Amino acid sequence: MLKSSALWLLCLLPFALAAWQWQRGASRGAELAALAAAAARAPLPVDALATAEPGRRAAFAGQLAGPALFWRQMDGRVRVWLPLRLADGRHLMVDAGQGEAGGELPARLSGSGSWQRWPRPFTLAGAVHGAAGEVDAPDTAALAVRYPGLLAGVLVMAPPLAGLAASPLRPAFDPRRHYGYALQWLLLGLLLAPLAWRLTVSSRRTTP
Repeated sequence: MLKSSALWLLCLLPFALAAWQWQRGASRGAELAALAAAAARAPLPVDALATAEPGRRAAFAGQLAGPALFWRQMDGRVRVWLPLRLADGRHLMVDAGQGEAGGELPARLSGSGSWQRWPRPFTLAGAVHGAAGEVDAPDTAALAVRYPGLLAGVLVMAPPLAGLAASPLRPAFDPRRHYGYALQWLLLGLLLAPLAWRLTVSSRRTTP
């Protein structure tokens, strides 16, 4: 009976994991749907981005306020972030696109883009965090100190700056992967259930 009870508990684990992965897929799907809905709404003035939801579009224009930040990606690409001083004196970080570190930068930049919250990149021990130059992850606290009134997020240019490739406008995750994991766990639970039933019946028959 102890073995059959342990096996029944083991059977419940895949079903619990299946439910969890299904919930993760639904949550991710809702997040992508919210981004798409925000992108479809009318563009905002840049001074309204401080309270805007991710995905909202806005036009911008400003002067280059400092050195560029080159954020190295795991795929080897580099995202080029440019700090701009807006007409009202505040600052805005613009993701101008993906390309090589270095190169000549414009003194003034204008265009439109999609608003994103500060990223939370995964980094290993020894990773370089900073507010300028080549880094493994942006140091948002240092950026806020360097640029007073900096809006808490980044505007991803679309289209990107000439000579650069477009940076991604949506997260890299795919809700379908979570649904696939949920199906795998569900199938495993369904395979284990008959074994648990057989062991339970066998144990009852042999129990005096």
